[in-house]
Amino acid sequence: MPYQKRLVPSTSMLIAFDSAARTGSFSAAARELNLTQGAISRQINALENQLDVSLFKRIRKTIILTDTGKVYAQEIHAALQTIRDASVNAMTNPLNAILTLAILPTFGTRWLMPRFPLFLQENPDITVNFVTKLSPFDFHDEALHAAIHYGTPDWPDTVSTYLMGEESIPVCSPKLLNQNQLNTPAD
Repeated sequence: MPYQKRLVPSTSMLIAFDSAARTGSFSAAARELNLTQGAISRQINALENQLDVSLFKRIRKTIILTDTGKVYAQEIHAALQTIRDASVNAMTNPLNAILTLAILPTFGTRWLMPRFPLFLQENPDITVNFVTKLSPFDFHDEALHAAIHYGTPDWPDTVSTYLMGEESIPVCSPKLLNQNQLNTPAD
């Protein structure tokens, strides 16, 4: 679908709006962005005209977000954060070598993390993002490249590789042992 200019405001308008919405003031937004209050006001007016909506109520020298403005502010702030993150990734990881790996929390902290410095030393151009997952995952719905998980390999459209076994042993407090007769695993 081609872009409709009316639906894609300039980043300068969106940054001015985001700053004014967060600070609650055109003057504070101007200070934050190192612009004049008039420049911020013009950007906001142009944005409202382009969208054909009121984003702020102007009462004397104060501004208040309209209901539409509140929703738009949340969505624009999130979109600008996504753009910032993408820019940082491009600047810090020009090869785009990113691995997003789902792991179980205990496995990650107890087994994987102690071994991880060696991986980073051998692969300095790869950025690894960890996502802790206790529930089943879906590579189609989640931004994951791989996962280390416990259980049977019953995830559709995946390739599973067995890594290692696990030994489970029962443990209990000495007080419980003294108060109860425990002779078999069923006990």
